[in-house]
Amino acid sequence: MNDKYFFCYSTNMQMFLKSKGFSYICCAYHVKTMRKFWQFKHNKALQDALDEYREQRIELRRA
Repeated sequence: MNDKYFFCYSTNMQMFLKSKGFSYICCAYHVKTMRKFWQFKHNKALQDALDEYREQRIELRRA
């Protein structure tokens, strides 16, 4: 796992992070899969937002 960067392959997650004020470093396509991804600098604030996103998804599944 790369602790320096977070590679986001989810459009919904990318939009959530953007709404939280995070900006991605770059947007590209994976060489082998051709899936679009957004690269973010990984830090504590980003990890907190990712945890919040995942918790919200769990709550939605329970409802």
